[in-house]
Parts: sequence; C-alpha cells; structure tokens
Amino acid sequence: MRDPRPGLPWSRRRVHRRDAYAAWMASAGWQTRRRQWLDTWTATHAKEPTCAACGGPWTLRHGDLHHRSYDRLGHETDTDLIPLDRACHTRLHQILDSTPQWRRVGRPQATDAIIARLRQANQEDQ
Repeated sequence: MRDPRPGLPWSRRRVHRRDAYAAWMASAGWQTRRRQWLDTWTATHAKEPTCAACGGPWTLRHGDLHHRSYDRLGHETDTDLIPLDRACHTRLHQILDSTPQWRRVGRPQATDAIIARLRQANQEDQ
C-alpha cells in the first residue's frame, strides 16, 4: 500500500478503507478466497492460470490477484480479480499511481487499459 503523497493527508474515510483492505489482505479469509479463485479458474479454463500481462506462470505462492474494484472487498467476484505475477503487479501499480488521470478513469477501466499496455510491451520485447 502506498503512503499519502507529501502534503496531501488522507480523509478519515480513506484511512478506514485502507485499514479494511489491509485487514482483509492479511486474513485467512483472503487466502481461502485466493484458493477458491484458483479452483474456479482451473475448472473453467481447464488449465493453470497465467499472468494477464506477460503470460508467465501464475501460482498461489508466486502470484498476486489484482483487484479491478474494491467495491466488493471481502466478497469479490471472480471478475473482480486478475492474476498477475509480482513484477507485473508492481508495474501496474507504478503506472496506476503515477498520475491522477488513471484514477479519474476508474479503477476497472484503468486496470484493463494498463494490462493491455503491459501485454503489448511484453509482446514487443519478445
């Protein structure tokens, strides 16, 4: 989780949401949800998931599930979660947090657009 930008304090609402997020991400419930997501993905696609940005392997141990939306935090749908390896997840957040324009677009749309850019960049590198 990133800290507030210098000179821009967070509202009480924002602090509460960040605390709720941190608590959920550290919970056994989140670990169960991740396993559930993996089971559903594997059953639906008949294969192991890959990173949505680079196509590399994704595992519970070495992968992250990026939240397209926090609207259902703690009750995420499968479409709220996107598999990313840790490097791609870090890059996505670097881009997402780099400018306020991404936040104005909305998290789901920004996430989709950034993943498309990362996917294109990865294809160009190969």
